[in-house]
Amino acid sequence: MNNQPTTPLYLRYGGAKKSTFEMSHEELEQAAQSILRRVKEKAFSKGLPNYFSKDGKVMAEYPDGRIEVVKKN
Repeated sequence: MNNQPTTPLYLRYGGAKKSTFEMSHEELEQAAQSILRRVKEKAFSKGLPNYFSKDGKVMAEYPDGRIEVVKKN
């Protein structure tokens, strides 16, 4: 069993100032966009792609702006 204290996602990644259970739809959308922007910045700063799913396909977005299909489901 893991005895390390857990930090809520919204505090750990700084995407929001309160729990997602307390947020409105608009606040959730803003937090998601903020977290996504930081994920991209961190990956791109290391020269790594950002992976995501779209229309049943796994996509990779590269620091130079290219987006490629990695896997079709």
